[in-house]
Amino acid sequence: MTSRYYGCYGSEVEVRFIGKFMKILTKITSRLRPLPVILAVVAVSVGAIGAAIAIADIDIQAIATGKYANKVTVAQLQQGKLKPVFLIDVRSPEEYAEDHIAQTPLVPLTQIETGIGVERVKALVKKSVQPNQPEPTVVLYCTKGTRSTKAYWMLEGTGLKMAVLSGGITAWRKAVPAEQDKAVLSPIILQAKKLNSN
Repeated sequence: MTSRYYGCYGSEVEVRFIGKFMKILTKITSRLRPLPVILAVVAVSVGAIGAAIAIADIDIQAIATGKYANKVTVAQLQQGKLKPVFLIDVRSPEEYAEDHIAQTPLVPLTQIETGIGVERVKALVKKSVQPNQPEPTVVLYCTKGTRSTKAYWMLEGTGLKMAVLSGGITAWRKAVPAEQDKAVLSPIILQAKKLNSN
């Protein structure tokens, strides 16, 4: 009788217990079979949403806070909707070396993230403003707009008027070849100089 309680196989109690345990285990596993499929579908969905956000240049911070970065299109710049403007490239030095808009200064996002770039942007803008001249709108750009939007939020507390170039340099280059940069931007810059001379 003592062998029944110490785990000897073949006892009546143990056989019943193992039988019941196996039935319960079978029920549980049959209900859990869809779980790996559900988890896989969720993982793929989350990945697809992340990819769509990156590709579509969706501003997560804007969605979360309900505040959106000011954006300006290439067409609005070409039409002189913002006068005067001060463009800043927030890409990497390597990207800047490959191509940039006219003589825009480079202040990489990595510097803005450390705070050094924030001070540099403020100094560049302050240096560009002449007496009796309106403060320019700082137009930030990167490749497509993701990094410039991030820089926008980091520079938000500076008190500068800012906007993000919608579509970044990619959209700019579709509309404006490199050799036409100065011609497209000069009316905005000339307008700023005219305001200074009055």
